Amino acid sequence: MDGANPGIRIAAVVSAVFMFGLVFGVARKRPERKILSAYMELRGYLADRARKGDWYGRTSIWLRKKGADFHFGLWMEPAVWLVIRIILALIGFFTGSFWSLWSSVLCAVILYWLPYILLLYLNNRDNEQMLPEIQLIYHALEIQIRAGVYVADALTECYAGVQERRLRQALLDLAGALTMKADIYDAMDQFQQKFDNRYIDALCITILQTLESGQALELLGDIAEQVKDMEVAVLSRRKGALDRSITFYQLGILAAMLGIVLYACVTQMFTAALSF
Repeated sequence: MDGANPGIRIAAVVSAVFMFGLVFGVARKRPERKILSAYMELRGYLADRARKGDWYGRTSIWLRKKGADFHFGLWMEPAVWLVIRIILALIGFFTGSFWSLWSSVLCAVILYWLPYILLLYLNNRDNEQMLPEIQLIYHALEIQIRAGVYVADALTECYAGVQERRLRQALLDLAGALTMKADIYDAMDQFQQKFDNRYIDALCITILQTLESGQALELLGDIAEQVKDMEVAVLSRRKGALDRSITFYQLGILAAMLGIVLYACVTQMFTAALSF
């Protein structure tokens, strides 16, 4: 801390004081209106740029596909996402300023990208947990469609056997939309936009092909087998990670036992040497 660059520390303190003064000044004059007004202006500006195909639109699609609204809530939209990451970066810069310039930059970069990495991790975890459920959906749809059940009616029943919360919630929304006689193409598009999962993409495409031609039953079975193979690969990877963890813990226990035995031997040798 004593070796930190004084200029960096002064800049961090000045930035913190400025931000505090800005927030305090806004808070004195109807904070709920001022803050909401500023947020709505920023949101409106970004949404206007989204209509031109810029950052807001791409980020909104990315957040929805990665499950941000499920994990964090519907309030997690691009403007909030950006503000949170900037605030975390400022916190990291201020914290790192007590050591050095490079520490400030490193902490700011790590905290800025931390929400992004966290959301990727949560989405990948969800995709792995959904594999058995997706396979179940494929088989259920194949059986019901082969039995003559209409595709929309078969879809409304899929959520009953699904336990994974994110997939179940999306299927409930899909069933609700279909029950309210929404257009099945729009409903499937909304369902697909909630995931970044190639098997769900394939499911949506196959269902649309079934609606148009009725010749996709074999494809449902083939994709279900692919999902099963992927599930086996995931389970094998988890088993390998578990085996490595067990080996690591066994080595740790062995090392601890050897250390205790060595300590006892050395202690006994010193005791015997001092007794002469």
